Amino acid sequence: MKNAPSNAKSVLIDKDTSAHTQRNQIVALIKQYQSMNTPEFRENGIMAPAPRIFELRKMGMAIDKVLETYIDNTGKTHHGVARYYFPNKPPAHEGMGKEIAA
Repeated sequence: MKNAPSNAKSVLIDKDTSAHTQRNQIVALIKQYQSMNTPEFRENGIMAPAPRIFELRKMGMAIDKVLETYIDNTGKTHHGVARYYFPNKPPAHEGMGKEIAA
């Protein structure tokens, strides 16, 4: 991983898979990388980010998403993959799909 703030780094190495820990990890990852898509969350140990994002939104956190095309490591193309970001820091990613209402 890139240089994470010290508090983010400690959250990211936590082996706990509880919803609480995963929500904290999602926030830390988005802060660190500006945006994350579903496969990137999975690479970081969060297998189902959508329910955790839903919970964070329900708690009052503003998290937006865009849908993008993603090519996985086998070369398969996946359309409509969610990329999550904080609305005050939109992702700087080329070729993203149309923004979807959060």
